[in-house]
Amino acid sequence: MHLHNGSTWPVLLALCLAVALSGCGGTPTPTAEPPTQAPTAQAPATETPTPTPTPASQQPTAPTTTSTPTESQQPAASTATPTPTPTVGAVPPAGATTAAPSRCQALDGQLEVQVLVGPADAVGLEPVAVGSVPFAVTTSKPPYLVEGQGPISYEAVLEEDWGTYAVTMDLDTTVQGECSGEAGSEHLSLVLEMTGEQLVVVDAEGFHGEYPWSGAQSRDLVFPLEEGATSQGEGWVVVLHLGSP
Repeated sequence: MHLHNGSTWPVLLALCLAVALSGCGGTPTPTAEPPTQAPTAQAPATETPTPTPTPASQQPTAPTTTSTPTESQQPAASTATPTPTPTVGAVPPAGATTAAPSRCQALDGQLEVQVLVGPADAVGLEPVAVGSVPFAVTTSKPPYLVEGQGPISYEAVLEEDWGTYAVTMDLDTTVQGECSGEAGSEHLSLVLEMTGEQLVVVDAEGFHGEYPWSGAQSRDLVFPLEEGATSQGEGWVVVLHLGSP
């Protein structure tokens, strides 16, 4: 291709100038380009879950000043005491049942004492001296101690054509012991002491004779706590009477 000197010169000059400027690091005038859209920020590899809206009734209230609750503000621990289920055959706890009171408490009564009077029996007189010995429990708790005392007096006279035959006897009696046993099966364990004198006087056709005796006797007595219970031996019988006469 042939270039005319007159028309190609400006073109060559422009090309050389462009090459020279690019080789020297000159900054060419930027050419307007269509605007480039800024890249959209990509979501991270792990997607953050979108929070689910919380219903208004479950949304936390506005925070208040946090403080450690005092003991009085702590929720009270359950203090309900479970009711124990009684075990068959188990002993009930103390105070669960009230034991029946002992009949020995504040007990009183009398011992009816019957003593055989030998000299009277020998001549056909009333053979038995009868006396009453009151007693009472003197303590308010076990052992229930028992004390009592009372006299026994006897006098009888046999009158015949030949004369008279008289017998007198005076005894002082005391009783001591205790009342014991489970409720409903109480009993009395007592010692009866008898101390005194006896006198027999005989008057017959100019004859006068006196026959004294003195001494002491002891009897061990055991009674169930029942009205009319008896304890006896040779020449004596004791009958229990409950309550004051």
